[in-house]
Amino acid sequence: MSARYSLAIGIAVTALAAAPCADAATADEVKAEALFRDGMQKFDTGQVAGACAAFTESLRLDPKLGTLLNLALCHEKQGKLATAWLEYNTGAAWATQNAQKERREFANGHALTLEGQLSRILLQLPPARELSSVEIDGEPLPEPRWYLPLYLDPGEHAIAVSAPGKQRRTVKVVVPREPSAQLIPIPTLLDAPLPTDAGPPKTRTAGGGSAPEAGGTQRTVGLVVGGAGIAGLTAGAIFGILTIKKRDDSAAHCAGSVCDAQGVQAHDDAQTLGLVSTIGFGVGAAALVTGAILYFTAPRGGVQATLGPRGATLSGVF
Repeated sequence: MSARYSLAIGIAVTALAAAPCADAATADEVKAEALFRDGMQKFDTGQVAGACAAFTESLRLDPKLGTLLNLALCHEKQGKLATAWLEYNTGAAWATQNAQKERREFANGHALTLEGQLSRILLQLPPARELSSVEIDGEPLPEPRWYLPLYLDPGEHAIAVSAPGKQRRTVKVVVPREPSAQLIPIPTLLDAPLPTDAGPPKTRTAGGGSAPEAGGTQRTVGLVVGGAGIAGLTAGAIFGILTIKKRDDSAAHCAGSVCDAQGVQAHDDAQTLGLVSTIGFGVGAAALVTGAILYFTAPRGGVQATLGPRGATLSGVF
């Protein structure tokens, strides 16, 4: 068989394989658009819960930035301020990457407004640091975030902790509607009782090992990457403030373009801090968007997750 004939067969097979996927994608986009319009109509008529559900399903089928921002508005209206705050920050980072100034300013403005209204908790972990996993409302929390303040929506939440050879423990937390800060003690885990019999066999995958929850690993990676993105944005903001301070210090020691030694040093420091701030914002925005995509598009039990940041453009969003 000639190389040209082999290539032609390969192209034909690829085209045949890709056609159903393209059709499915088109069907999802059509359904997502219908759900989006349904969500807009319900939101305008005060059916907030139904609107949020429609926007969420639209995002699952066809992630786009416009729908994410509308979902954030919906969750804000619903009183889920921590969820809305995260969605606004994700949307702002997404808009920054796509040079969409108006959407970035819209998302940043809402995120800043909500920030002072958020409730947070801080986990007080056992001294032995014996834990192997921490979950909040059934979702795994990456270890680097165990030691950081966590923003939660008002209402009751379940914090589950586990460790090898220990009894799993669940701690209930009630977050008030008013801004609050709570220190949540996590008790030392008790030893697990020794098994009395082998019990039923565990379900195994083809390659061995217990069958993992669909999408669990992808969501965990998404949380880690997204957490790093938030840290990067925070660092960018901090270094941005320091940059402004150093520029003010430099101006106080300069007359026109002539500066004394302290003014020159302050100017150089401002340049360095400004560069670090810019890098922090850039890296943080990219990591936050990547983490959101990984988390929100991870499958759950054979289907995709119920949320995902929308793409770059959407007509008729606002």
